[in-house]
Amino acid sequence: MSEENQNLDEELKIVVKKNVFYVSKKFICSVVPYFEKMFCCDLLESKENKVVLDFDEEVFNIILTWVHSGLLIVQMENVIKCYNLADYLMIDETLIRPCNSYFHEKFTIEHLPVVLPQVTKVSKLINSEAIDYFICRHFLKIINTNVFLDYPVETVEYILKLNLMIYSEYQVFESIMKWVSKEYSRKELLPQLLNCVRWSFLDHVDVTKIKGRLDGLIKGLSNLDSIISSDCEYGLNRSKQTFFVSIQKLNDAKLRLNVFDNELSCFPVGDFTQDNTMTLDFFHGENISDILFDSEKKAIRIDWSKKTFRWLDSKVNTINYSKLHHTIIQFFNLSRFSCYLEATGSNPSSPISMEENLLLESVDQYIVIGKIKDDKRWYGQFPVIHHSWFTHYDNQRTLHVTVLDKVVYILTRGLEFIQFDYEAKCFNKSEPFKDQKWDFNDLILTSHQSKDDKVILINKSSGKMYVYLINQKKWIEKYRINIVNFGSSNSNVNSNELIAFTSTFLQMKNIKPLYRRIFT
Repeated sequence: MSEENQNLDEELKIVVKKNVFYVSKKFICSVVPYFEKMFCCDLLESKENKVVLDFDEEVFNIILTWVHSGLLIVQMENVIKCYNLADYLMIDETLIRPCNSYFHEKFTIEHLPVVLPQVTKVSKLINSEAIDYFICRHFLKIINTNVFLDYPVETVEYILKLNLMIYSEYQVFESIMKWVSKEYSRKELLPQLLNCVRWSFLDHVDVTKIKGRLDGLIKGLSNLDSIISSDCEYGLNRSKQTFFVSIQKLNDAKLRLNVFDNELSCFPVGDFTQDNTMTLDFFHGENISDILFDSEKKAIRIDWSKKTFRWLDSKVNTINYSKLHHTIIQFFNLSRFSCYLEATGSNPSSPISMEENLLLESVDQYIVIGKIKDDKRWYGQFPVIHHSWFTHYDNQRTLHVTVLDKVVYILTRGLEFIQFDYEAKCFNKSEPFKDQKWDFNDLILTSHQSKDDKVILINKSSGKMYVYLINQKKWIEKYRINIVNFGSSNSNVNSNELIAFTSTFLQMKNIKPLYRRIFT
C-alpha cells in the first residue's frame, strides 16, 4: 500500500504498555495475520479500532519498523523477544528466519546476562530448559573464562542455583571465590553466593579445606559456620550425575541401552529406535544427551523420553565442536603448555604435523593427544584453545585414550599402557597385556573424568572387563559382560553386539529404567 493510501485509511490505535502507536488499519491487516484475523471476526477491538497488547514497547516498535520499511534491526538484547512477538502475531518465516539465524550465529556466553531475562519455558527461539541445560552441561568450562568473571551477580546467582553437572560442590565454591576476588566491592556479596553451594553434599575433607583457607574473604566471614550448617532442602546431589552407559546393537535400526552407577550396578533402560529426523540443534532440551565413545571419536544423540537415537557423523561432530569453541572455548583464561609426553621439557618445532590426534574433554577443559608425523613421538597440548583443533576430524585409530582428573591413560595398538600426568608432567609406560592376542579394534578404554579411582578396559569379543586400580597401581579382571538371549540355555550365545561402554553426565530424572529398586 502506498504512503498516500495509508494516510487516507482509517487509523488503528495500538496501545503497548505506556506507548501508543497509530497505524493504517487496512495496511496492518494486510501484512500481519494477527490483526487480519482479529478484524475479520466480531470482536470488540474491530468496532473500537483499538488494540491493547502486553509486549515490550521497543520490540513492538522494531516489528512495526520492519512492517513499514522492510528494515529489521535486532541485537542479542531483544532478538528472542522479537521472535516471540513475531510468532504471536503469526508473521511467517520472513521475519522468524533472520531472528533464528542471528541468534545461532552470534550467541556466546558473553550474552547470557541479556539472554536469560528473555527466555521462558515456552519462548520459541530458545526456551529456558535448553539454555539451562547448556549452562549445566558446560558450567565447568564457563567458569574458566574471563567472561564469567565479568557477569553481574544476578547472572552468577542464577547459574549457581541450577542443577549443574559437576563432580564436587567444591567446584561451585571455587567459582564463587574466583568471581568475588575479581573486584573488592564484591566482598559483601560473598554470603549471598555461598548460599548457592549445596553444603550437605560436600565431604568432610572439602569442608575442612574451605574453613582452613587463609585468604581474607573466608577468614573475615563471621557466619561461615551457620552458612555451612544451614538446614536447607537442596534437592538433587549435583555431584552424582556421572554414569557409565553401555550400547548394544540389536539391528541396524535398534539399540539397547543400560546405565551403570560408579559401582557398576546396572539400570536397564530398554530398546531405542533410530530416528534420523531428530533435531541436530546445538541447543536442545534436557531429555536429549550427546554420548561420545571410542576415545570420543564417535558420538550418538539419545532422546531418553522418546527412546530414539541418531548417529552423529564426523561432519555433525565438527559443527558441534566448532560451535562449542565459538560459544565458550575462545574465552578460556587458562595457562597452556605443550610437550612431548616422554620428554616434557622439549617441544617439536612449529608448525606441528600430526600423524594422529584426539581431542578429549578433561573436566574443565579440552586437551589434544597425538603422535607427531616426523618422529612418531607422543605429543600433547594442555589445554587446547585454538579453533583449528575444534574443526579438524581425524579418523586414524592407533590408540585408545581416556582422561581421569589430570592423568591421560593411553593404550596403543601394540598394547602398551601409557600414563601421563599433565599436572606433574610425569610419564610412565608399561606392558601389562604384552602376552595377549587381542584385536585392537575389539577393545574399549574408558573412565569417568574425575572423582574415581579406576580405569576400565573391555574386550568386546570375550566380554572380559579389566579394571586398573589407580591407587594400587595394578590391573585386575573383575567382571565379564555376557550378552545372551533371555531364556537361552547357552550362556555363550551372543544375541547382539556391544558397541560402546563409556562415561557421561546424565540427568536421571529424564531416564526411566525398566524396573525400580528401593533400599529399605
